[in-house]
Amino acid sequence: MAFANGPTDDRKTSMPSLLARLYFSPFGYLNCTQFLGAMNDNIFKLLAVFCFISIEGSASSHSILASVGALYVIPFLLLSATAGTMADRFSKRSIIVGAKIAECLVMLFGAWAFSLGSKPLAFTALFLLACHSAIFAPCKYGIVPEIVPPERISKANGLLTSFTFIAIIIGTFLASFLTDMSDHDFITASVPSICFAAVGLYCALKIPKTAPSGSKKAISARFLTEIVRNLFIIYKQPTLLSAVIGSSFFLFIGSYIQLNMIPFALQNLHLSDVQGGYLFLLTALGIGIGSLLAGKISGKSVELGFVPFGGLGIALCLFALSAFSDYLMVEIGLVILIGIFGGLYLVPLDSFIQIASPKTIRGQVIATSNFLGFFGVLCSAGMLYFLSETLELEPRAGFFAVGLITLTIMVFITMAIRGYLVRFICELTSKLFFKNISLEVGDIPAGTPSFIVADLPPWPWAALIVGRQRHRMRLIEVMPSQTLSAWYVRLLKYIVSVHEVASLEAIRPGGTRANLVTTAFQRGTSVAIFCRQPEGKLQEEWQSHLKDTSFFTF
Repeated sequence: MAFANGPTDDRKTSMPSLLARLYFSPFGYLNCTQFLGAMNDNIFKLLAVFCFISIEGSASSHSILASVGALYVIPFLLLSATAGTMADRFSKRSIIVGAKIAECLVMLFGAWAFSLGSKPLAFTALFLLACHSAIFAPCKYGIVPEIVPPERISKANGLLTSFTFIAIIIGTFLASFLTDMSDHDFITASVPSICFAAVGLYCALKIPKTAPSGSKKAISARFLTEIVRNLFIIYKQPTLLSAVIGSSFFLFIGSYIQLNMIPFALQNLHLSDVQGGYLFLLTALGIGIGSLLAGKISGKSVELGFVPFGGLGIALCLFALSAFSDYLMVEIGLVILIGIFGGLYLVPLDSFIQIASPKTIRGQVIATSNFLGFFGVLCSAGMLYFLSETLELEPRAGFFAVGLITLTIMVFITMAIRGYLVRFICELTSKLFFKNISLEVGDIPAGTPSFIVADLPPWPWAALIVGRQRHRMRLIEVMPSQTLSAWYVRLLKYIVSVHEVASLEAIRPGGTRANLVTTAFQRGTSVAIFCRQPEGKLQEEWQSHLKDTSFFTF
């Protein structure tokens, strides 16, 4: 947990020391800052809802909820591009401190609005609070690689995501609790939020100063133009684009589940609206658990191989929610499982976005992901209206429809990252079935692609090599015999990018199949050649053509 001080052996660390390093490391202060901010967002949003429902009556609850939801999303759409540019141009720590100062002022302004019972002023405070969160978001994620060692990024993101959803749970509970305890005195109920904002500012000040990323890009008010420009930059890295789309899609799923859960509880489970709200809290709890699991299992690496399994789990659970709506205890287990699979799905994507984004535009990439995500939130509201009002479908049918959409999106994402999925499966296979086989690949660097020549059969050595290094791998098998393999073998080889060549001459520089090597390295993909014949000077010939490449022979 001591992210600031590099790797440690937790087994030799006392519990007090471990807790101290967790809470008083730079990452610990960042996590506390974002936790208090996320909790405050949820407290203030619900206090505003409760305040004006008590003034205008329960008949206005739908319009108040719709207004609060839309008002909170709009700043993320308007400011995401600007916030990303700011995060790249200026010190992220300085922006975080400035955002926390603004949060303190907004909380004071909100308490004043409650004292006047003014809906326009309270909604203005909510809008400003959302602006603060929109500016804070790219810095919150963008600063992680600057204060956390690379081998701890997955674990750090697991904690960050987990604590965010724990904050949602606590904030939702505290809003109701404070409203009840203060007997609907919303001035008194807002006092803890002012205190939380002050503590958040203190934690922000304890984060060490960070240097600007080096970007000189000017801030532009044409946010849509900036988003499109950022998407063109991201498009040049297909895996990064898939991660951004996948992360954004998660907000669509989460928002739809949140919006549809209360109607589902009322119409299909025959519960109250409050009990329906508790069901979504169980989903948030599951996401927190899943996020911690993803960080723990990933260890020192970013494991995109989790993503297809997490997405498939979400889709299957949504189908089951629709099918078993007569069984409350089953539904409770399913909403928790949706959250757990959601954490396994989201953490690797957010971690990959952080490490794969170029440093000078990391904030802009994260901001673009935020923009797409909150656009997905709006789409989820539109989809809910279309399914429930236009098509007049039951809420459980809505979960089935979103399950189908999730399954479809996961097919495309899985194809885009299949190299990482294959690597993950190979790693599991090598650990489960070949853990006693020694293969010296520990020196293969993670930061550059590798050129490997193995005087070995592809099975099981391909699985071992692919599974024990972090790069995507193109496998080439030298097969002098032109006998065709069975169709299912050819299909398997296509999926895992195994290419057959007739001779080593074909893959020498200038050979008829040399493009298999050159295109792989152009994409940052490692190459492993399996041949049971003398390779001659194959590696020496390629060394003069490939720069920043590691060469190995087995």
